[in-house]
Amino acid sequence: MPSVRQRLYIAYGSNLHPRRLEARIGSVGLVGAVELPGWRLRFEKRGGDGSSKANLHACPGSGFAARAAVFALSPDQVRKLDVFEGCGHGYETVPFTIDLHGKQCQAFSYTAPLQWTTRTLRPFDWYVDVIVSGALHHGFDESYIQQIARQPVREDPDHERARKELREMNLPLRSHYKR
Repeated sequence: MPSVRQRLYIAYGSNLHPRRLEARIGSVGLVGAVELPGWRLRFEKRGGDGSSKANLHACPGSGFAARAAVFALSPDQVRKLDVFEGCGHGYETVPFTIDLHGKQCQAFSYTAPLQWTTRTLRPFDWYVDVIVSGALHHGFDESYIQQIARQPVREDPDHERARKELREMNLPLRSHYKR
């Protein structure tokens, strides 16, 4: 469990994988994995790079449940993550009450308000690969992982960025990024 000053952060997108999160904010403490009933993972947040990004979409009473990893972050790490997530400029901080190891805990995550969502953009293929890798890392159920993997994607026109992101995560390059 976190220390008094630490906050619990719910990661559901590319920050699912500790390597990705640590590259952004330094060493993190994994607290566990959770299910978020009434929430659905969607790739609907408009990214500044012309692609869509992951978002937690509220679906109360729907039977949907998103999966996420919970990390304990210091106040300094939260400030750094706010910058990476574009807090106030795409994502907003949202409080959650989660069941963690049978105990109700306060946590936070980032979700995109309606004005930052899109139905027309698709995520880059490498971005979805990073999320799938994180889901595998945490042992999410196979059907959830397959749902993410089946997400319609597009090739990143910036092949160098794609190669860099995949190499940092030790993920295989798709053939179109090898050229």
